[in-house]
Amino acid sequence: MSRATPASPWRDRLRTHGSTMLLALLVVVCLTGGGSRADIASLAFLRFVSALAVCAALVTVRREDLVRIALPLALLAALAVIAGLQLVPLPPSAWSALPGRDLIGQLDALLGLDVWRPVTLSPFKTANSLASLVVPLAVLLLFAMTRDRTRVLVCLVAMGVLGALIGIVQVFVAPSAAIYFYDITNRGEAVGLFANRNHHAVYLACCALISLHLTRSREIGAVWRWGFAACALVLAIAVLGNASRAGVIALLIVGLMSLGAYAVRLAQPGSAQRTGRSARGRVVLSAVLAVAGVAILALFALAERSPALSRILGGNELAELRARILPHLVQMVAEFQPLGAGLGAFEYAYRMGEPVELLGRSYLNQAHNDWLQFLIEGGIGAIVVLAGGAIAAILQGRRLRKMHRLGAETQEAWLGLALLVVLGVASLVDYPLRVPSVMALAIIALAMFSARGPRFRPATGRHQPDVNSGQQ
Repeated sequence: MSRATPASPWRDRLRTHGSTMLLALLVVVCLTGGGSRADIASLAFLRFVSALAVCAALVTVRREDLVRIALPLALLAALAVIAGLQLVPLPPSAWSALPGRDLIGQLDALLGLDVWRPVTLSPFKTANSLASLVVPLAVLLLFAMTRDRTRVLVCLVAMGVLGALIGIVQVFVAPSAAIYFYDITNRGEAVGLFANRNHHAVYLACCALISLHLTRSREIGAVWRWGFAACALVLAIAVLGNASRAGVIALLIVGLMSLGAYAVRLAQPGSAQRTGRSARGRVVLSAVLAVAGVAILALFALAERSPALSRILGGNELAELRARILPHLVQMVAEFQPLGAGLGAFEYAYRMGEPVELLGRSYLNQAHNDWLQFLIEGGIGAIVVLAGGAIAAILQGRRLRKMHRLGAETQEAWLGLALLVVLGVASLVDYPLRVPSVMALAIIALAMFSARGPRFRPATGRHQPDVNSGQQ
């Protein structure tokens, strides 16, 4: 006769605080994880806190939680496997036979060196890439246990607004002011909580998209909806005042997708019969946001006060450099197959074959095209990950299209897809997903997009409808 497993009160108590732990972790991530460099001092603290969060989540997470995050969990596992394999030492003969290593092999032969080396061209950078996965893993595990997703989205928007306000202040202070939180940063420009203005602007555009989503949420009151509409406006103004063209393009995509989502809602069966103050309020809210957005954009353009718009309309040396190195990046993708140059090792791989005509006083530490850089660094493993992700996204998208009722979970899934689209487009010209705070945002977006099953599942196992009772 088998016994039932005894209850663990302390685990249940810890699980009830999963949402609070996630919110606290997101605040820490946003305050300390705004840079992509491996030598940022705050990363040690951030990864330590994330490791503690992973330990807390592992003792409380349940099987049904893991099922809901199967796709993002598989992605993190695949990245860890790629990095782990690239850190495995190989004998000199096998290592020098890998593509892109022949010159170093010849130097070893001349010097009489007979050492085993890992596959990666930079073991430190690849180990750092592997260690960086602890942050999105902690966020993902805690997010899987969180039932009140609205609080998580509100937290992301709050940190975005905080960063936007800090960025506005940064424009009016001296470049050497202490309000810049990173030593290597775009001083004199709005970077907010980030080290790079592009990453700051893309994050703000994503937060604007979340704010617009919250204005249509049935889980919050009318006053809060107007508040989030104001947040979206503040975030949009902050992006326009930034010197990032990637941010303006991301904001444009956000606007187009938001209009598309609104059109889809109007096309839903029964939308024509909706009457009352709430329906009229949504129409007025959408009209006010549209008019205000167009007016502000026109004002910035006419007054020539938006650095980002000026950079879009004018020329830019960095854009020209990106166009010039693009053929070389494509060549590097083929050159470093099948094992890749090593996650995080692009800088060293590029230096080995940098074209003479592109030599200058500055160096290229990232490809500014994260899709190609991932293929260069990850090799065939990266190709498999991208192909598998594309197939999973198509299947999930087809499943969502069959859901005619736009419930809370379905709306969150479409929001997750929209956020991934924004980050994916931004990755064509930059590397936002290498920043811990954007990593956290991306893994939450992927978890929302790929989620399956009911969102609310209490410990008793009885199904609860996906509605908000209005009680806290």
